[in-house]
Amino acid sequence: MRLFLFIAHYYLRYFVVIFLALGLFFVSIDSLQYIDNFADSANLLILFFVYDFLYAMNFTLPISLLLAMAICYLFLIKTNQYTALLALGYSKRALLRPVLWLSLLISCIHIGLNATPFAYAQEKVEKFFAKDSSAPTTDLFVKYNDDYVYFGSINLVRQASTIRVFGLDSSGQNLTRFTQARNAAFEDEHWILYNAFTQDMPNLWELGSKGLDVKTFAKLPILKDFNPKVLDSFSQAKPSISIVDALQSLQLLKEQKIGSEKIRAVLYALIIVPLFVPFVAIIITYYTPSLARYGNLYLLGFLFIVFALLVWGSFFSLSQFSITGVILPEIGVLVPFALLVCVACGYYVILNKK
Repeated sequence: MRLFLFIAHYYLRYFVVIFLALGLFFVSIDSLQYIDNFADSANLLILFFVYDFLYAMNFTLPISLLLAMAICYLFLIKTNQYTALLALGYSKRALLRPVLWLSLLISCIHIGLNATPFAYAQEKVEKFFAKDSSAPTTDLFVKYNDDYVYFGSINLVRQASTIRVFGLDSSGQNLTRFTQARNAAFEDEHWILYNAFTQDMPNLWELGSKGLDVKTFAKLPILKDFNPKVLDSFSQAKPSISIVDALQSLQLLKEQKIGSEKIRAVLYALIIVPLFVPFVAIIITYYTPSLARYGNLYLLGFLFIVFALLVWGSFFSLSQFSITGVILPEIGVLVPFALLVCVACGYYVILNKK
């Protein structure tokens, strides 16, 4: 327990310093693109900086965990504390365990935050001061059971306009009903069409047979569970969506038998990618010397930092390629992550033998 607290003290100290420094640097640089749109209100500025810092966590948190680990180890080696702990009988695995558990815990907390409104920090930043912050989603076409629904526009307050619903028969070839409405709103897990106008097609297209059956409804519910965030996941190339909404979207896509590659990639990026940190830490530990005289610490620190950035950049790029549909999400995210886990486990097995 004392060993855990001893190493955790150094690791967390470096992590907090690096995390705050990277976060503030990101906010400073990112705020330059919004500087012309800043409001005079101090409250709005504070909210903007808070949301931007939360958005930056997706980039700065994993990097901070790895950089803190590298700097912590190099500090212990330079001050001969790492060598002293090994001389006292502690194994390299025992010295690595505090870093592994802490990095895993912080990564899991990050994943948990992605299941909350925290995941929409980027969306809040982009819509805070931008001129088109109130621009609605337009020309959205979705499938629901045997119906195809067109939305002319959907605004930020869960209201839509110019709605068209095309109902098909079980074969999916013949139009059986056409519904239209000027306005709709998302209420009680449904989209409610106001003053809807429906036309049921006749079964027989013969002279003298029954014609169109025209009806009007003051309120007509459609698209159960298709909340605006779920619809955004269909329409946007890189949707900002939480884990909860992404799982709901995945379930709906499977029910409607629609391709779910984008949503699967988003889920992998939110759940799997943050877990790469502990495994990279194992690899870095394996190449950490026991004594300062066994290597150039400055060069070694530079290589550790470059390696950490390359691994993080690779996973980030592959996840974005998967989200945009360039590669399958399983090939872009799961396969590289599985390879990293296998390599890291191999290094962990032989860690004490070096």
